[in-house]
Amino acid sequence: MNVQGKLVYQPSCSSTGIRLLCGLDKATEYTAIGIFMAAIISLFLFLGADVVVRYLTTQSLGWPAEMPNLLFPWLVMGAIVAAAQRGQHVAVNAVLGLLNIPVTRVLMLVMQLVVVVTFSYLSYIGVEVVRIAGKQLFPISGISSSYAYMALVYGFGAIALTALTNILWWLADPSAFDNRMTKSEVAE
Repeated sequence: MNVQGKLVYQPSCSSTGIRLLCGLDKATEYTAIGIFMAAIISLFLFLGADVVVRYLTTQSLGWPAEMPNLLFPWLVMGAIVAAAQRGQHVAVNAVLGLLNIPVTRVLMLVMQLVVVVTFSYLSYIGVEVVRIAGKQLFPISGISSSYAYMALVYGFGAIALTALTNILWWLADPSAFDNRMTKSEVAE
């Protein structure tokens, strides 16, 4: 990774399967960045409008106070998914530094499998949480709180998808897999 967070190694997207992986990665990353940007801009605009109205009229619009509860989970999940796509996730690498490269690759593959299973399950369970939360409405806006919980379903599903594409990169191009992991995890 360079300082701006861009992948230093851009895999060659020449064959059809690899092009699909590249496209899936880009779609996941750009969607996450779009969600993050939409959430932060909306929060700024809604809360800013409330400040202006409060300053001019000494009364609040009311509903903008509920928007952080709805939009902050989307902001966080968008950022987490984008970070996972770029390989900038938080990791503890104490054990990985002690292993040789083939063992590290296998361990990273196993970790990706665990992530796929765990986050797929969390996403599945999250759908039930969304259903339950659908009955709870914010008092001023009347918006269902399930919209905030949908961010968890999206985030968990997108992280599972990111881990799945990491596995597919491992199968299709091991050097691309190595470069998707942070440099300290798999280094030659």
